[in-house]
Amino acid sequence: MILSIIVPVYNVEDYLEKCIESLYKQDLPKHEYEVIAVNDGSTDKSLDVLERLKQKHASVKIITQENQGLSGARNTGINNASGDYILFVDSDDYILENTAKKLTDLAQQNDLDILEFGADGVAEDGTLVYSGKSSSNNKVMPGEQYLHEIRYMGSACNKMYAKAFLNTNNLRFMRGVYIEDIEFNTRAVFKAKRVMAIDDTIAHFLQRDGSITRTNNLKKTKKMIYDIHTVLTSIDTFNENEIGSQSVAYIPMKKRVCALVTTMLLRVLTGINDYAIKKDIFTKLKSQNLYPIPYSTEDPRKDKFRIFANQNWLFSLVCKFYCFKNK
Repeated sequence: MILSIIVPVYNVEDYLEKCIESLYKQDLPKHEYEVIAVNDGSTDKSLDVLERLKQKHASVKIITQENQGLSGARNTGINNASGDYILFVDSDDYILENTAKKLTDLAQQNDLDILEFGADGVAEDGTLVYSGKSSSNNKVMPGEQYLHEIRYMGSACNKMYAKAFLNTNNLRFMRGVYIEDIEFNTRAVFKAKRVMAIDDTIAHFLQRDGSITRTNNLKKTKKMIYDIHTVLTSIDTFNENEIGSQSVAYIPMKKRVCALVTTMLLRVLTGINDYAIKKDIFTKLKSQNLYPIPYSTEDPRKDKFRIFANQNWLFSLVCKFYCFKNK
């Protein structure tokens, strides 16, 4: 078994069939890979869809568990995987036809711990929203150098991981938080000895209304704000304690942390109706020496916002206005 494709499933009955079918339009022999669908306590008809798909594709492995969130479902998938390599596919996304063999061939030929590939964000009508890709120009790099040189995507769904590498380093997803991919990949990439990136587009990520990154729900927005803080704190602590200030990866990771700070403060500014949250977040950031935001983010739009956010009195004034507006 060369490849295990892990699909977390939670209330995605409308999207699941397209996702699973894309995994069987591949150029790998069927006996060389498996699809592990982790039904994470779905309350809609997702499990019925899976059972119907299993009648067509007998190799689909269905695991049903009480809801543990995306991280818990992915971790369950890793623990039950038989393949040498692991690919994560979210259940509303899909993989392009006949692309899996190129990934496994490259991973095997180069003895890779991680292989990154390109992914497009697409709207429900198929319109391109964004295109994300990196390239190491056919070079295999140690993770520390990769963090320094490559502007990689935070997603876990545009990377293939060697299962032995994940298990040896006890790499699992942080449970109970949104944007767990970014925290996971910071640790994974740094610990990897052999990483490579290709700019081939392999996956399409569906950009649909109602997803947590695009929600207007105040309760979810508040959770997202504090989860971003949890994740950036974890990354910053890892950077200080594991990577270290003498590493070439140290400053690039500081910049990634600062990019997360700007993302969080944008949500603090526009998405909440409680000014106490702003004060609490600023207190936390100041105690961590992360406010004023000390490093550029290497993203022109975020850096413009960073300059504005660092004007505490102005940011506070505008934040009060948005809090009043959101109420």
